[in-house]
Amino acid sequence: MPKAELPLICITLTIALAFSSTVEAAEQLSLQGRGEFYLNKQNDTAYYLKPWWQQGTGQFGTHTEAGVGPAYLLAQLETDSDFSATVHAQWHRAPEAGFGVTEAWINWNPLPVSGYRVRGRAGIFYPALSLENTDLAWTSPYTNSFSAINSWIAEEIKTRAIELSVNRPGRFFKSDHSIQWVGALFQGNDPAGSILTWRGFALHNLQTSIGERVHFANYPSIAAGGEIELQPAWVEPNRELDHKTGYYTGLHWLHKDQTEMRLYWYDNRGEPTTFKHGQYAWDTRFLSLAFQHQLTEQWRLLAQVLSGDTSMGIQAVVADYQSSYLMLNYQLDRHSISARYDHFEVTDKDLTLTDDNNGKGHSWTFNWTYQLTAHLNLALEHSSLQSFQPNRTQWVGWQAHAKQRSSSLILGYRW
Repeated sequence: MPKAELPLICITLTIALAFSSTVEAAEQLSLQGRGEFYLNKQNDTAYYLKPWWQQGTGQFGTHTEAGVGPAYLLAQLETDSDFSATVHAQWHRAPEAGFGVTEAWINWNPLPVSGYRVRGRAGIFYPALSLENTDLAWTSPYTNSFSAINSWIAEEIKTRAIELSVNRPGRFFKSDHSIQWVGALFQGNDPAGSILTWRGFALHNLQTSIGERVHFANYPSIAAGGEIELQPAWVEPNRELDHKTGYYTGLHWLHKDQTEMRLYWYDNRGEPTTFKHGQYAWDTRFLSLAFQHQLTEQWRLLAQVLSGDTSMGIQAVVADYQSSYLMLNYQLDRHSISARYDHFEVTDKDLTLTDDNNGKGHSWTFNWTYQLTAHLNLALEHSSLQSFQPNRTQWVGWQAHAKQRSSSLILGYRW
């Protein structure tokens, strides 16, 4: 963890966890957790298809036969005032093994005014653009691995933000429609776009902790003597480099607690020629639309589309990117069955000939989860992924095309 990020994390946690001494009200601290143990088998164990955090070019998050998955902790401090605090922490083996904080923020939740609910929060957190990652500590209740979209969000999109929302609840206004507007100003997400551009999209359940460094393959085009030689083969996504303030805004729509949509625009307003602490600031923007619909009591349909662009340096790297997924989930008694299709693409638009960042692919993921007890579940998950990444051929013998398959048996626990 970079030393420069430690004061920020300490300040955030101190504010969140010392709330009981600053608010003259009754407090209640609640703790919840979840984790997993897994057995995993992959069809292709070629060296260069190892995960990016092991400096490979593979697009699955695991490359071992057995292991301990991420373990998450949710700490919430409720008070009798308008304020509360939330901290999400984890222990994981990758990208960097150890304990870290993924999100930490203070909530402001005053009483409604004429039926309208105004909310605020300040801290470090993901924009609430996902309808897939709705479980404890920003995990998914449907599959073990996240979609390609939300796998990238988990890696690179985390903001140090002040957020405000205004909600018009349908029930108060005797309407079937609820609408919420969200807006935020943020810093601390300048290098976002680095992993996506060189590795491409991926499928996994790895969340980057605040201040964590994520390694990727040491491509010759960014190594010493290359055209982008200042860029290291790693990224610290939560760095603030250019001291420009980014923003995002979103609109949530809910119909009868049955159909929901979330539309978000994100712009970090990065200055792409800024280079500090071994990192470039990237100018990264995207539009995201997430959707879910409860088809019947057992069947649920989810989908998301994300499209954006990013640039770094003086036109050294310029890329467009887009991804989408469609998922069907079935739940009956203790059984949950999910099927998800992902499609993703990165289009290289710069003139740096030795650094071809084009890439595309698609994947299928199937998951069956059985709830053994209130605290234990057993899951089988299989993913198949086909990708085309021309930058793999910078090494002799490495192939641009890859077909990867991953099968896992997962024992999950909650407390």
